[in-house]
Amino acid sequence: MTRTTPAVIVFDVNETLSDMSAMKARFVQVGAPAHLASAWFAALLRDGFALAAAGGTAPFSVIGSELLRQVLRDAPLMREPDEAVEHIMAGFGLLKLHSDVPEGVRALTGTGVRLVTLSNGSAEVARSLLAAAELDGHFEALLSVEEAGVWKPTRAAYDYASEACGVRPAELLLVAVHPWDIHGAAEAGLATAWLNRGGDTYPSYFTAPDYTVTRLAELATLLADAPAADASPLSTTDTTADSSTDDPAEGLVVVTESGSGGYAQQITVGPHRLTADEPRPIGTDTGPSPYDLVLAGLGACTSMTVRMYAERKKWPLEKVTVTLRHNRIHAKDCADCETVVGQIDHIERVLRFEGDLDEDQRQRLAEIADKCPVHRTLHSEIIVHTTVADASE
Repeated sequence: MTRTTPAVIVFDVNETLSDMSAMKARFVQVGAPAHLASAWFAALLRDGFALAAAGGTAPFSVIGSELLRQVLRDAPLMREPDEAVEHIMAGFGLLKLHSDVPEGVRALTGTGVRLVTLSNGSAEVARSLLAAAELDGHFEALLSVEEAGVWKPTRAAYDYASEACGVRPAELLLVAVHPWDIHGAAEAGLATAWLNRGGDTYPSYFTAPDYTVTRLAELATLLADAPAADASPLSTTDTTADSSTDDPAEGLVVVTESGSGGYAQQITVGPHRLTADEPRPIGTDTGPSPYDLVLAGLGACTSMTVRMYAERKKWPLEKVTVTLRHNRIHAKDCADCETVVGQIDHIERVLRFEGDLDEDQRQRLAEIADKCPVHRTLHSEIIVHTTVADASE
């Protein structure tokens, strides 16, 4: 497989970014032997995985706390059991990063790739961990499987990250120290990087990683040498780009004049045929205008993204309606715009959610609407590479 630069790097948190060796001290401080820390964390992952395999889930903190009560049951504790559990669990919020992480994160930020985290724990733990090292500003989002409704390495957890980032799974690269996480991500279609700080042997029964590094900064160097995904424009001699083809390649849109005069256009998208035109009196109004089609794409993407999220959360969303309108406004009338002179494009989008949803659910769906891939594209830098094909071909 050709290695390409990903659009987004997804970091596991526990043990990948955080140095969990300090958790042993938390056990000793309550009177328990240090070796129990490793056994407890392994049991925590085991039960989380078992729930995921059976189609269930529970918060990391709930599983961790209940297992601690069992693990500490026979230990000569110096504190009350509930206080001991609370003391150990609070240790997650005080963990520090592995020594190679700050340099690696800054190096990866320099490549221009977006960075996010995806943890089986809470997003708050990731936030406190990164904020303490003043690295939180390098990350676009701190994702937790609590939003996905299922733990890694279940495929749905990685699909959630893909949807949240607004890119295809193949455009994500997961960085993790755990081979089980690498395997799960690879099976979900992500590229993977195994951070092997300890010189371990990768299990033969798991899908091998695309990259193996011993320090995070090494990954930045490897990615700098990789070609950008989809960097090469379509060749003008490529038969899939021939406008006469009856069934263009997947992802290829072909637009030709209808031949009836005026501005009417015939649009081919795979097996689908559409018509575009300008309204009267400029055109003959035989189809939606180009801007209408842009709004249609944004509206359809918005509705699909919201629907996927609601289904994953099992919320009673009965119907989504997205109403959009495009116009041009003076930049001076836009308080939130960077442009200060001239006119800018303005899209008004109104969302209607039908169903027995509470206010928090409706607000969350509105936030998810902004994560639809088309919305992100319209808000990002867009490069259109144009070539002129030989008319004789």
